[in-house]
Amino acid sequence: MIPSCPTTVRFLLATLLVAAAVAPGTAAAQAAAAAAAAADGAEAESPGLTWLAHDAALAAAAEQDRPVMIHFTADWCKWCQKMKAETYTDPAVAELLREDFVTAMVDADANPQLKARYGVEGLPTIWFLTAAGDGITYVPGFVPAETFATLLRWVATGAYQTRSFEDFSASEG
Repeated sequence: MIPSCPTTVRFLLATLLVAAAVAPGTAAAQAAAAAAAAADGAEAESPGLTWLAHDAALAAAAEQDRPVMIHFTADWCKWCQKMKAETYTDPAVAELLREDFVTAMVDADANPQLKARYGVEGLPTIWFLTAAGDGITYVPGFVPAETFATLLRWVATGAYQTRSFEDFSASEG
């Protein structure tokens, strides 16, 4: 549990971020990412997936040359909870996310500036960005696991650059 005192949180984040900068890929780096995500209002609850804060995800994506998937959520959003419980826990989806993406989770209520920046009007909303941070596409609403896995392959393979999702999806089916 992360303390709620702002001074303590800043101290802990600074300590973890320094440790992560010194030894990336270590437990300290993972702890720093989780702490930053929690401070950003994100939740790290999907087994086997690492949810980063928005800015940390963009930095990691640039470093790793991988696309970003940003999940905009809120505690009160039942469809967001359903997506977390059903879609992100699906083995095929979780594997694609772990292997091909940098994942971020943003609490839309706690981060109205990011919600506005991405034009999020309803929840959940999923944004996909290139490794450089440019928008690829966004998907509003709940997406079942099978459809989401196809969407992830469409983005991860770069097929979005030359084919519509509908065409790509039909060719997979």
